[in-house]
Amino acid sequence: MLRRWWVQISALVMLHCSWGLDAKWLCNPVLTCHSCPLSWFACPIGVFVHYAAYWAFPFLAVGTVLALGVVFGRLLCGWVCPFGFIQDLLYKIPGRKYILPNWTGYIKYAVLVLFVLLLPALFGESTVFSFCRYCPASAIEVTLPNVASAGIAGLDAGSWIKLGVLAVVLLLAMASSRSFCKVFCPIGAILGPLNLVSFWTVKPIAKCQECHRCDKYCPANGIPSKHMAQGVPPSRALECIVCHDCQKACPHKDSENATG
Repeated sequence: MLRRWWVQISALVMLHCSWGLDAKWLCNPVLTCHSCPLSWFACPIGVFVHYAAYWAFPFLAVGTVLALGVVFGRLLCGWVCPFGFIQDLLYKIPGRKYILPNWTGYIKYAVLVLFVLLLPALFGESTVFSFCRYCPASAIEVTLPNVASAGIAGLDAGSWIKLGVLAVVLLLAMASSRSFCKVFCPIGAILGPLNLVSFWTVKPIAKCQECHRCDKYCPANGIPSKHMAQGVPPSRALECIVCHDCQKACPHKDSENATG
């Protein structure tokens, strides 16, 4: 767990240290706003919204996201995404915790189709129905710095709504592990199905005893034991963020390594 946190911290710093230099012609499939002056890369969601508004196909962006998704799946969500890291930290705050119903995981696919593709295509890039108008990553990286430098007097209604959405998302993150990733993130909707074919997988424990200990450690509230018992990589699941926590939590992994 500690090692993953170090990777997440390093990714957070490295993705926001351009200081004027950038590669915003290239998409990085994690939730980080390309309007942030310190961001290195373009946000694929922002690119998709822009191209949808002009009825054009973003070949480079789609190709980059699909290529990285086929190789890594949602490992990018679990190890690289700065907004995922923020949610992991917030969930550590003591308080009552909840597991969201499984059906809520399908909402993000509707978000992707409606607010990233269809509605911007129908009403234009600046439509209030665009995902970018409410993106919590944009609120942290762009809106809050603007408030810090210019105060709240210049905030328009859209900025207030975006900050309100951010507050709700952060509160949900404290109560339910990776709730935004599971329910609302359109990048998760893109990368989730690629978990089923990705080259990077979580190796199943061959001597799984179905003790369900791994289920308790899954930050995506999945049931990795079901896959482990069948000899299938638990990362072959839509919500898995490929964190490897289930594998590390297994009490039988050491005996397997000793005999294997």
